[in-house]
Amino acid sequence: MPAPCALFILGHAGTGKSVLTTRFIRQQLQRQHTWCVLDKDTVGEYWTGPFLQACGQDPNDRDSPFFKEKIRDLQYKSTLLIGKEQLELGLNVVFPGPWSRELASGALFSAVVLGLPANTRLIHVWLDLPHEIRKERIIKRADPRDQWKLEHWGDYIQSLKKPPAVEEGKIPVLDASSSPEALLAALQELLETATIPPEHPESA
Repeated sequence: MPAPCALFILGHAGTGKSVLTTRFIRQQLQRQHTWCVLDKDTVGEYWTGPFLQACGQDPNDRDSPFFKEKIRDLQYKSTLLIGKEQLELGLNVVFPGPWSRELASGALFSAVVLGLPANTRLIHVWLDLPHEIRKERIIKRADPRDQWKLEHWGDYIQSLKKPPAVEEGKIPVLDASSSPEALLAALQELLETATIPPEHPESA
């Protein structure tokens, strides 16, 4: 039985991670390949707002220093915990999201450090898009959770940089303005070339 795959679709807000994930899953279902989608925003949706409100904060906040210090890691760790169960069952999982801290620490390149099954095949892709286009997309989607970004846009984009792993070529970069067909073809190519960690070879 092939080792399960964890696909991390990465990128800053507004690059189309969720849209690409949806298109990818629909394509996979048409090919009779089953995947689980775990978006950290969805995983934490019902408790994050009340948590913030109970702490006297804006329930729609997803970007402030308070959110990043108190809540951010809870969302990501919850997502990984659920993902671990799916991967142990042999299901492939897509994790759309920035995963910025995990990228910076290098944790995103180790299934064991992430708490996932050791034989998980890890695949990463980074979606890139100019700030101006991203801002247009963020405004258009009109999500209250983006309000802090828009109100502090200058400070927000100043803090945004491509992770070293992306700059160093460890993670493939896709132009998020490319056609859906081109993006899906690039993902498929990554899936076909992905291997399991060398220290955990698949049993014959």
